[in-house]
Amino acid sequence: MSNMKAKTFWLCIFAGVIIRFVLMSLGHNFDFESYCIVGELASAGKNIYANTPRYNYGPVWFTLLGLFWKTSSLFTHSIIIFRCFIVGTLTLADFFIALLISKKAGNFWGAVFFLNPISLIITGYHNQFDNLAVLTGALAILCIEKSSAEREIKPADIYGTALLSLSLITKHIAWAFPLWILLNSRIDTRKKFIYAFIPPLLFLMSFLPYWSEGCRGIIKHVFMYGSFNNFPLSGVGIMAHLGITIPLQKYIFPSAFVLLMTLGAYLFRRNDICSSFMIYTIFMVCVSSAIANQYLAIPCMALILLCRKTSAAYFLLGFLYLLCDEAGLHIPFWLHERFGFEMSFPVKIISSGDVMYTLLAWCLLFCIVHCYRNNTSC
Repeated sequence: MSNMKAKTFWLCIFAGVIIRFVLMSLGHNFDFESYCIVGELASAGKNIYANTPRYNYGPVWFTLLGLFWKTSSLFTHSIIIFRCFIVGTLTLADFFIALLISKKAGNFWGAVFFLNPISLIITGYHNQFDNLAVLTGALAILCIEKSSAEREIKPADIYGTALLSLSLITKHIAWAFPLWILLNSRIDTRKKFIYAFIPPLLFLMSFLPYWSEGCRGIIKHVFMYGSFNNFPLSGVGIMAHLGITIPLQKYIFPSAFVLLMTLGAYLFRRNDICSSFMIYTIFMVCVSSAIANQYLAIPCMALILLCRKTSAAYFLLGFLYLLCDEAGLHIPFWLHERFGFEMSFPVKIISSGDVMYTLLAWCLLFCIVHCYRNNTSC
């Protein structure tokens, strides 16, 4: 299967592109509205962090949004063109991830990634850009994986460090990966400090041009941003449905997240840096103290490279949830509005983030155990 013929592979790529743009036409959610606000501000040269609370990341994405907004304003249907730029960019990111998977595991698995329903919906409908951070992070690891155990610093180390920095500045998914690098026993000690400290330093420095006017926004909406604080692995959402509440959740969940991420860094300290990064993307979503729909796309590359068949339940549950969720395609609501169909109890469960996030986190935990037991490598 990994030796899928090139024509079939490119047919899958073509189908995946079409599906993403069809999904784009079905509507949008809160995030795209935020992108419009940010794009307009950025195109006018305004400080994003000082003018809106609806941006929680480094400067890369708002710079792209400003460019997209300014370019799309030259056309009649500017909002549609603006969204096409976004979906096109994210589709390219998915495509390059598919190529990386094809190089590692064969065309079949590259096609599987490009057509997996979670990535299709998050890229095409939701338009979140986690895949850009995953792509640049993966490219960074590809650069440094062959020389990470050697003492001599090579150009690949510089390129990899730059790409890892870009990943953080795009979206700080890899914020805890420096800890995994420092604890990794297969990376040269001197290079550990290069890989682990330069990217976070450059990430912090990326805010300096915006600091004087936007320091409050940067602190509050980037560094202190807490999302939903729903810690799905604990089953707190299911407990909430049963009327059970955990006291001091605001403090307990983030603390548990940090402790579990540290545990993960220790457990996988003997892995090569490639599999370590891939497992990290699974681990951080699994144990996250706060999760939203777009997080579901973060581990897709790693699951296909490392777990494959064992990750099938994750993709199925994620697909069903994103079909039904209010911030996803919300198909049950559409059927109710159009045909008067009432939502059955199973559909209400599937559309409940409290329940589905927990099930998805447990699926990821199963994949992590699989990676640990089988010493899985890229």
